[in-house]
Amino acid sequence: MKDIYHITENISKSSGGVRTILKLLHENLVNNNINSKIITTCKEPEDAFTEFKSDKAWYYNTHIKSHLKTLPDDAIFHLHGVYTYNQYVASEIAKKKNIPYLVTPHGMLEPWILEKNPIKKGLYLKLILNNILEKATVLHAITPLEKENLFKLTKHKNIVEIPNLIDFNNIPKNLNYNPKEDYFVFVGRIDSKKGIEIIIEVLKIINNSKIKVKIIGVENKYSEYLKELIKKRDLVNNIDFLGGIFGDEKYDLIANARALLAPSYSEAIGMVNLEAAACKTPVITTFQTGLKKEWGENGGILINPNVSELKNAIIESYNWNNNERIERGKHLYDFTQDNYSWDKKAWLWHELYESL
Repeated sequence: MKDIYHITENISKSSGGVRTILKLLHENLVNNNINSKIITTCKEPEDAFTEFKSDKAWYYNTHIKSHLKTLPDDAIFHLHGVYTYNQYVASEIAKKKNIPYLVTPHGMLEPWILEKNPIKKGLYLKLILNNILEKATVLHAITPLEKENLFKLTKHKNIVEIPNLIDFNNIPKNLNYNPKEDYFVFVGRIDSKKGIEIIIEVLKIINNSKIKVKIIGVENKYSEYLKELIKKRDLVNNIDFLGGIFGDEKYDLIANARALLAPSYSEAIGMVNLEAAACKTPVITTFQTGLKKEWGENGGILINPNVSELKNAIIESYNWNNNERIERGKHLYDFTQDNYSWDKKAWLWHELYESL
């Protein structure tokens, strides 16, 4: 197989799910003796990736261009993301050197996202991005809905759907549901698209002091706004911001939650949904995440991102007894292992790269 170069602007912890997804893909390829490299402008200090730091707009850095020019022609460029200089310059070099390249937007071209700053994003599409997408050998969609939306946007004739996958070997084996307190958990980037405000409004309506939510995620300006909203809604004793928590401590908090709440407006599956399922924790998330509809028949709950449906889901799950909660977690674990694990689905990536 050809050498594969993954090119993205940010694979640090602040990038959220993109880091998890790309690292898992890279590790699987390396473990299968395939030469895989990650080139980025932002990584963690411990990462053994090629980094060209940039503090400029558009992640602009001339050194990444010089580096990409030195790569062998007999290679594959895999572009992760769509809105920065990294994808632009990689596509330009790929076209000049006749290198096949594929683009994974990671949900960044979904309608809900495009509606945010529509003038700016529309202009970028017209002037730069349409050409990158049009000339790509393959567009990679994570969900059936994303595949449909990408076709509507680009009319590209080669869009391949491969879901996000999780490596169950990275999840601690000794996790059990034995909580010292009863709580729900949210894990992820603190962002308006994640539906945290819906959680706040639901807890205000339910008005039950015993329903607790722990929010795990690196805090930012938006989290400060949410904290003020929580104060206004008199929910300080219901919702607790824990900040960024990683590794085994994060998994332990997920495993002992009654359920994970992920009422996102737009998501390409969302790795936290898969991680929670791998912890045998039921997940309440939205149809807009692109999960198979059977998710809601195998221990999880699928809703639309609105107050009414989330309220019903939280009340339902709050009334589960311990046995029902544990059994739901086990069913979701089995379903996720069959449909979203590297053990069962890695061949999809190997087949795609082989085709290039």
